[in-house]
Amino acid sequence: MLAFQIREVKAFMAKLFQKNDFDRFPVKEGSVQTSAGYQINGHRNKAFYAEEEYEALVEKEFLTWEEMKPVVFQMIRGAKSPQLLQLVLQLTRSEIRELLQISGAGIQEEQITGAYINLRYQSGSLQLVTGVGYETFVPDKAFEREFDWYVREILKEKEIPFDEI
Repeated sequence: MLAFQIREVKAFMAKLFQKNDFDRFPVKEGSVQTSAGYQINGHRNKAFYAEEEYEALVEKEFLTWEEMKPVVFQMIRGAKSPQLLQLVLQLTRSEIRELLQISGAGIQEEQITGAYINLRYQSGSLQLVTGVGYETFVPDKAFEREFDWYVREILKEKEIPFDEI
């Protein structure tokens, strides 16, 4: 687990809401506090889609940030910044499989419930915290180290200045 303090909040938010830098990530959950509070459940409602529509989706279990972004933007839009914006983005199963292979960790893919990027904006400050969920205790932390490195590289690639905290 690593924590990153984002130095340029406004530039990060532009990448999050106005560009496609994070669009591919599935959204597990989130919350927004403005004049009202909103809870976000990123699980896709299969019943909402026609069978052909659902089968054509690449990410079937969760909505991607690309799909959620306009909805969340409507929640925070206005003259005032939100009091709180929390999002839990996650890797796709194929990304987890790939990182697991690269890491050389002695665990099975089924043991990993998710690899998460927790984003928290509050009082003008923005932090990202990485986290990995497991089905049971896993003593081998090679996958976590690889995931932390991966998130650090994403931030560098997208030219997002940060401090590790």
